[in-house]
Amino acid sequence: STRMLDRFGNLAAVWKKNLTQKWISGQISNFQYLMHLNTLAGRSYNDLTQYPVFPWVLRDYESDFLDLTNPNVFRDLSKPMGALSPSRASQFLERYENWGDMMEADPAANPGGKPVPKFHYGTHYSSAAIVLYYLIRLEPFT
Repeated sequence: STRMLDRFGNLAAVWKKNLTQKWISGQISNFQYLMHLNTLAGRSYNDLTQYPVFPWVLRDYESDFLDLTNPNVFRDLSKPMGALSPSRASQFLERYENWGDMMEADPAANPGGKPVPKFHYGTHYSSAAIVLYYLIRLEPFT
């Protein structure tokens, strides 16, 4: 019922606010906070299509030692992954701007003939194939 959904929504909002306060005050770790947010979003280790996700926060993958007090170690979280460098941003922007031309040039790419909306990113950040690609390298959890 709608009333039940409203109660659940209110409960989730209170839980999220309480959770955020615990994170801000240092009562829970970043990992715990992100796992709770993933749970609130319906993500679980039990479903490869809804596997928990974590933000890609580092920029420096070459140093032998990471100085976590140096802001240059971290990526710019105000930008999506496709815009982290000017060359990446221009590639995604060019594909977006030329999308209609590309579809007209290759009718086989769109056999139904229905217009495909423009998009910046052609894959989802979390899919069963991507999850399995990384999980296959791990020992099984027992």
